[in-house]
Amino acid sequence: MNLLIALCLSTASAAEKKVEVEPVIDLWLSHDQTTAFPVDTEGTQGGQKPHIDMRQKLGAVFKSGDVAVHFALGGQPDQLWGSTWNVPGTIDERNRHTKGLNFPDLRKLSLVANLAPFQIETGLTTAHWGLGMMANDGEHEPFFGHTEFGDRVVRARLTTKPSRESDWYFTAAWDRVLQDDLTLDARKQWTTQAIFSALWRRDVNQAGVNGIIRRQDEMVQDRTTHVTAIDAFTEVTIPVSEGVNFHLGAEVAGITGKTNRTTTYNSPDRLHILASGATAVGMFGFLEESLQLGVSAGYASGDGDPNDDTIHDFTFDRNFGVGMVLFDEVMGAIDAAHHTIVTRPQYAGQPPDGIEASVHEGAFRRASYLQPRFEYSPISQVRLRGGVLLAWATAPISHGFYTHRNGGTPVNHLGQPTEGYGLGTEYDWSIQIQPFPDSETIFSKTRLSLQGGHAILDSNMGGERMGRIDRYIVMLHVL
Repeated sequence: MNLLIALCLSTASAAEKKVEVEPVIDLWLSHDQTTAFPVDTEGTQGGQKPHIDMRQKLGAVFKSGDVAVHFALGGQPDQLWGSTWNVPGTIDERNRHTKGLNFPDLRKLSLVANLAPFQIETGLTTAHWGLGMMANDGEHEPFFGHTEFGDRVVRARLTTKPSRESDWYFTAAWDRVLQDDLTLDARKQWTTQAIFSALWRRDVNQAGVNGIIRRQDEMVQDRTTHVTAIDAFTEVTIPVSEGVNFHLGAEVAGITGKTNRTTTYNSPDRLHILASGATAVGMFGFLEESLQLGVSAGYASGDGDPNDDTIHDFTFDRNFGVGMVLFDEVMGAIDAAHHTIVTRPQYAGQPPDGIEASVHEGAFRRASYLQPRFEYSPISQVRLRGGVLLAWATAPISHGFYTHRNGGTPVNHLGQPTEGYGLGTEYDWSIQIQPFPDSETIFSKTRLSLQGGHAILDSNMGGERMGRIDRYIVMLHVL
């Protein structure tokens, strides 16, 4: 691989091609606040009073002929001002427990070379596939809320086509994972994965299938996870009639494997993994796409028996947005508070194996959802969005610690008995103003937005005791 890189660079140098520089700017600044709500029986409050967060990604792409070098810094959110949240501990990676600007991580430092039969890429880069359900680079705007994080890998990739005119792309890659939903600390976790994919792309339509073989070693605990995943997606635009188009995006994935990162009483040696997830969004576009009406939906399998030898829980990537309150705020805070309780010495001499993997930073998991939604742009500078999120669990609703203390009978995070699978209903809306949509400058996509989310939880999740949970975001996004 190093020989190929050297060959590409020497070829570009010999040709004395002009080096083109494309700046990369992706910066958001948000004033964010969420109504307080209880996350345990001890009175700990989730939610967060007004605060200002920032996320930056700055870099450049240097191109010379068929060779490009990608460089970027940033990606992690920082809280600059305001109240921190009240959930103890630092397990949640969204930096909600502290204020201050951290030195940005190195996000990209990779080389891409287009050779006659194939394209190669090597170095540090971000990972994304399909709609971002499993692999998400944190650079795709969710319908509501905002992006955080982004999967980062050290990658060696080779992509080829059967012929120059072909619409098919075949890829083989090897990754050393530095950051994603399962790799929390690359210094303590050694994660590698092999990827094989086939992608068809023509105009705005595309479809593909991705196969992943992954191994993750917990170096401190000497535990290992082996999984194989298949992830297929499609995005197509179908003309329905004059001036009316139907946009469809869908992704489905399955995971199988084994792990001893976490175990159970009935299976102390290892657990099997068998989980699946799917998502789809269909939107009708009218009036030259200024009005779009449709629905999105998703499913993540849940584990109905946490004491057997198989894990069925499926978790979407934390940057895949499903609303902006119920999962991102409520579930994220409950997860973090659960970790705090379970790791307290007065409750357990030794925390359960792999307990850190139970914190998901608000990712959609073990649930299903349906979200009718719309988007309307009365003028090019203004975009209005609205949606209603309906959510149900795909496994019995139970809090790990309180259910165990209750003798195995399911109770929620407030110690209340649960029946059925209802999670709640959430109403979301946003107003976006894009001042310079027709500008040819790098700031043409810059926008100011006001967003609101209002969650009314089912009795399984505390119902009236939780009250209505509101979240408001005022955000400036510079692109």
